[in-house]
Amino acid sequence: MFRKIAALLCACLLLAANAMLCAQDLVPVLLDQGLKLYAARDYRGAADYLGQVVDMAKDHDQARYYLAYSLALSGNQEKALEHARVLTSRNPDQKQYSDLLKQLEAEIAKANSPQEQKSAPTSVPKEVMVTSAEARIMVKPRVSTQTYDIRPERPKTQLELAIDKIDEGDNESAERMFLEILAKEPNNSDAHHYIGVIKFNAGLFQEAIGKFEEAIKANPKNFQSLFLLGDCYRALDEYAKAEAQFRKALEVKEDSFAMLNLADVIFRQNRIDEAEKLFTRVNKKDPRIDDALIGLAQIKLYRGFTEEASNMINEVIGRGAGNPEAHYIKCQILMESKYFEQAAEEANRALTIMPGSVKYRAALAMALVRSYSITRGLEEAANIIRDLPDNIDARLVLAEGLVMSGASGDAEEHLVAVEKRMPHPLVSKLRALMAIRRGEIDSAKDFYRQYMQRSPGQPGVVLECAQYLEGNGEKAEAMQIYREISEQFKDSAYAEQASEGFTRLNEEKRNSEIKEERESRGIRPGKMKF
Repeated sequence: MFRKIAALLCACLLLAANAMLCAQDLVPVLLDQGLKLYAARDYRGAADYLGQVVDMAKDHDQARYYLAYSLALSGNQEKALEHARVLTSRNPDQKQYSDLLKQLEAEIAKANSPQEQKSAPTSVPKEVMVTSAEARIMVKPRVSTQTYDIRPERPKTQLELAIDKIDEGDNESAERMFLEILAKEPNNSDAHHYIGVIKFNAGLFQEAIGKFEEAIKANPKNFQSLFLLGDCYRALDEYAKAEAQFRKALEVKEDSFAMLNLADVIFRQNRIDEAEKLFTRVNKKDPRIDDALIGLAQIKLYRGFTEEASNMINEVIGRGAGNPEAHYIKCQILMESKYFEQAAEEANRALTIMPGSVKYRAALAMALVRSYSITRGLEEAANIIRDLPDNIDARLVLAEGLVMSGASGDAEEHLVAVEKRMPHPLVSKLRALMAIRRGEIDSAKDFYRQYMQRSPGQPGVVLECAQYLEGNGEKAEAMQIYREISEQFKDSAYAEQASEGFTRLNEEKRNSEIKEERESRGIRPGKMKF
């Protein structure tokens, strides 16, 4: 299908070959489609589109750069090498191009060695993410909204020069240039947006929110600003506000990654069925988008289907795309299965791919605490809190680590801070454990019931609560919960334990009833005489 579309566009281009304006209009269209296919890992399709861009705009280095990777990742190493050489000859001081050339030359030399030909297939360079200013801060590789003029003599605008500064990592100069633009054009939506991008990249989410709001005020249909405004709220754990912005972004453009982020914040608000529909919708639309499969795996884990969740995550990891979220969910699966040291290893793998991620740092901290490396886990969580005092995940790590260390009084401070933000299930569990330590069994029972209520559809939590209630005399209630788990989640990893619990308590109940009946009839147990 992609090749048919590419052929059609190429035919249109030939018909308009004498009209430079038509060709100029096609460049951003072809580039946009090429980068979308690259982000979706359709490297052959991406090479078709990006190759047409390079044919029309010989100096379009961004298109040539991703064309080289698309060719290499689809197995055409030699052709990729040709384009890499063009880039380095034109830009000898650009490290990303020289690195690409060295990598391709090394891989081709390795593949052509007699020993390598006998032992292994040709490898390909590691995938790079789309590197536009918008792309680097998205959840997945995204497409630049920037347009390109094929006439090299046209000087770049101040906005384009400022965006280049972001790509070079010179955020200070970029922000100064954007502010100069705003001094002349206070309602320039793009200038507000890119200052927001700078703040977002620096983790200054509140400041970024203000700039994205200014950009949206100037242009209510600014998709990128709506998307990133939602991501700011998501980073601050304000999921209802994030949901509202992602929905607005989807009204402007139906975008798979905006839909994935919407599904994620809905999942975090415990609307599991609704989140599953959105993840499934994206997965059916394009099964190559890893994050949709990862989202579905997370829901399988939530519902207790750990084996299915593991299979989905291993499929994503097996694709070799280096998706940090896959390692994060594998960390969660391992923690659910009580393999805490292995969970810490997966969190570290996620951080290797995306260094500095607060989410993955908090996951590592929790895995460390639960593997009894409590001091290290608490230090990592405290470092997060220093930069982001309202971070829920880090607060929960601190609370759990302190409870495990016997410092329940200090833990309460963090639980109160979390509770102000949202009724998190783990708050209830930790308060139950604190009540047990104080000998307040009835309070502990109530907190376990609250823990269960805050985790609807999560059989692992429900089973844990039933076991506690059974152990503390609430056997009728526990038996009812065991039965519900075995009936509602009969294929889950917890169904067998629940069934055993129900059978055990039901047998005890029957024995008790028989004993009561015998006693009511005046029959006392004793030795039979012969």
